[in-house]
Amino acid sequence: MTQQYEMNFYIAAMQCIQNLGAATIRLLVDRFGNPYKAWCALGDRDKVDTISAIPEHRKNAICKSANDRTLTNLYAALRHYHIGYVTYLDVLFPARLQEIYNPPAVLFVKGNIELLKKSERIIAMVGARKCTDYARNVAKHFGKSFANYGVIIVSGGARGIDSASHEGALLGHGHTIAVMGCGLEQTYPPENKKLFNQIIDQKGLLVSEYPPFMPPHAKNFPARNRIISGLSQAVIVVEARASSGSLTTADMSINSGREVYVVPGNVLEHYADGCHWLLRQGAHVLTKPEDIMEDFGWAMTKDIKDSDISKSSMLSFSLEESNLIKAIPTNRAISINELYQDTRIPMDKIYSLLLELEMKQIVEKIPSRGYILCQNRSDVLVH
Repeated sequence: MTQQYEMNFYIAAMQCIQNLGAATIRLLVDRFGNPYKAWCALGDRDKVDTISAIPEHRKNAICKSANDRTLTNLYAALRHYHIGYVTYLDVLFPARLQEIYNPPAVLFVKGNIELLKKSERIIAMVGARKCTDYARNVAKHFGKSFANYGVIIVSGGARGIDSASHEGALLGHGHTIAVMGCGLEQTYPPENKKLFNQIIDQKGLLVSEYPPFMPPHAKNFPARNRIISGLSQAVIVVEARASSGSLTTADMSINSGREVYVVPGNVLEHYADGCHWLLRQGAHVLTKPEDIMEDFGWAMTKDIKDSDISKSSMLSFSLEESNLIKAIPTNRAISINELYQDTRIPMDKIYSLLLELEMKQIVEKIPSRGYILCQNRSDVLVH
């Protein structure tokens, strides 16, 4: 067999072989000297028999998969879907990710690969898929605020808190990294296709340990969480039940020496029981983004100081807009009928005012339920 591809491509190809994990791939490269020789060894049953890390009952299947078809299929998929890869032997591979337990052997990437060079101002935000309106609002608000401070937001691209965190970063014209539990050719969840496209369009990055054609599996997501934690300097748990997978991410973060921050929730509900448990274990309470900025000693950068965002944090509204804003809660969606009852503003006027406020990103429409306030009321200036 002759070498047809660049050396580290064979690490990406080994990741395509079922039941061949990151630790075993690293072991193979170390044992046989380089990725190409390791790939060739996988096709030789005698050499595979010398690898005790590979279970006996999987050796035949692995040998059969280490063929030219696997190589050509991967190469074609990467080119067709504009997906790149960074292996643990590449300079671009994040040093912080090397520190975690069982670090990935390869990251498949799509978008702004330069974000992998960043080592400062990187924060993960995680939480429940089935989250409350309040928690989603917090995640979006914090994501936007952190983006204004030049912080890169890392999350998992899932429904709920993950999506809101990414959306907030995009609203703040910042960078965000989505770590997927499936191949980058897949779109999961399906409704986030637009969000993933926006992340790429705004110079963000999609990342996955899995090859492009890998569908989502339940077992992939806990493994994905270690990468979310590994890329970040700190992890924020926005909302988590007692059995939430976000607690696993928090635990991985603690074991890797990362700081864990928790947004406290309503003690009369069970949506944040996991958050409150983490607080009892010593996690930091987080009530505003500035707390993290102070803890890490991150000063506001010149670019941010000079930006339009920092120059005009106070927004100006008419008296009618202000009255409507006062009637819209931050912790749940309110219907238009309720707004009419509370404000007595004519219904047609409410519709037009809400449209204006939505365009200004002051309120968000929650489909089939109504509107929720995204803006801090202390920033409202009436004229």
